[in-house]
Amino acid sequence: MSEEPTPTASEIQLKIRELLGRATLLRTKGQRQQALQLAQQAVGMDDESWEAHELAGDLLLELGRGDYALDSYRRARELNPSRTSLEDKIARAALARAARLQTTTMSEALLSGRIRPAPARKPGFAALMSMIAPGLGQLYNGEVIKGFVLLALSIVCFGLTGTSLRGQIVVGPASPQGSLYGSRIDLGAIGSALFSGITALWVILLFIVWVYSIADAAIVASRMNTSDGSGLV
Repeated sequence: MSEEPTPTASEIQLKIRELLGRATLLRTKGQRQQALQLAQQAVGMDDESWEAHELAGDLLLELGRGDYALDSYRRARELNPSRTSLEDKIARAALARAARLQTTTMSEALLSGRIRPAPARKPGFAALMSMIAPGLGQLYNGEVIKGFVLLALSIVCFGLTGTSLRGQIVVGPASPQGSLYGSRIDLGAIGSALFSGITALWVILLFIVWVYSIADAAIVASRMNTSDGSGLV
């Protein structure tokens, strides 16, 4: 029984070209796993083919296997250092691997109890807190910076409203014997001042901050109770 002749180098290269062409075609059709098998077959035929290593890396990265893609890209760069596009691909594969490792570490920490999930928040209570004072609902949700910013804005708007009103308050005698019984504040004048001039602007801003704080506190609290942060169960 005669042995099959050993393929020549040119025949091997021709076969690799055929495999890579078929793999590229399958990739365009979305059949990445089948394309990866052909690319890996080409690598097996000639480990010195940087094109085969690069294509295998592309497919591995698209399949979410960043660790293996990084090895393929590094091998391709070793074989063809002048191909600058490989640097970007190596960086993307390294980021994908780092993200996977971080996810794995976090999952293991959660399972082992070293990291505890954030406590559930009550949207109604968060809204009530912000109704009492803008920003309190955000502080309840753990959003410290946002909470203090909203609280500070409400204090500033309230203070400016009071300052603006001070010059418009009309004080008159409480009775014809006002000197004996003290004075009274003209509430009608205060009501008119609240909705006119610069005072109205501060009142509107205070109202916007207040309403936003209530709605935001409830929405964020609802999202915190879902795993994907969408607020949908």
